[in-house]
Amino acid sequence: PRGGLLMRSPRRFAYTQARIQARYADLPGEDDWQRLAGARTLGTFVEEAREGALRGWVKGFSALSDAHDLDRGLRAIWVDNVSQIARWVPPPWRPAFSWLRWLPLLPLLGHVARGHPLPPWVDSDPSLDFPRRPDGVLDTQALAAAGVAPLIASAGGLPEAWRAEWQRLWPAGDKALFGGVEGLAASVLRHALAFAQAGVDTAWPLRRELRERLRMDFHRLGLQPAAGFAFLALVALDLERLRAALMQRALFSLGEAG
Repeated sequence: PRGGLLMRSPRRFAYTQARIQARYADLPGEDDWQRLAGARTLGTFVEEAREGALRGWVKGFSALSDAHDLDRGLRAIWVDNVSQIARWVPPPWRPAFSWLRWLPLLPLLGHVARGHPLPPWVDSDPSLDFPRRPDGVLDTQALAAAGVAPLIASAGGLPEAWRAEWQRLWPAGDKALFGGVEGLAASVLRHALAFAQAGVDTAWPLRRELRERLRMDFHRLGLQPAAGFAFLALVALDLERLRAALMQRALFSLGEAG
């Protein structure tokens, strides 16, 4: 009965919320970022970050890491977080959470879906072992068989295709919990549209506002799948900020070396 579903569904997320809450407490705070702001070189930043909340995320980096090393490592961190949350949520929601692993690869998939060969840096990332034809072009049929057919078939509209497939993966039996996820998705989409038109002076304040909304949603929707998605959105924002900090210093160090 519908009433039974409404009562049981939130309870199924109690275990999930307990695990995610512990991970949420480990996310970097503004004080962590401020402490690292004065680190001028990549090596100094990484060494100082190993003493704080970012230590688990920078352990694979060093002063010698180049841009591809940094991107590869950050993608791995994202996939690891997505995989962990997907293991913790109730089974019906696992496909929708696992689908988030493709988000960082949408630009690359868009590139190859238009018939371009994979860029050389792909070969340096073991996690991107994409099937290719003899001419080096992505074998879209093989990749579609691996589960990304909705993306391969939508060159030019990958974000929309990704979102449509994500919504299709929501379990039909949990419609009582869709409201929180839909509201969260709408909030992120509104931010994305505003951010795309923002100037340099307003872009970062918009990101801060989004993070605060996500933080409140995480607490407000604690026993719903939306809390897991809110947590991963927070992780994405922090990884984006970390990437900017690392890349800026990597390029600065390269310039000094030259």
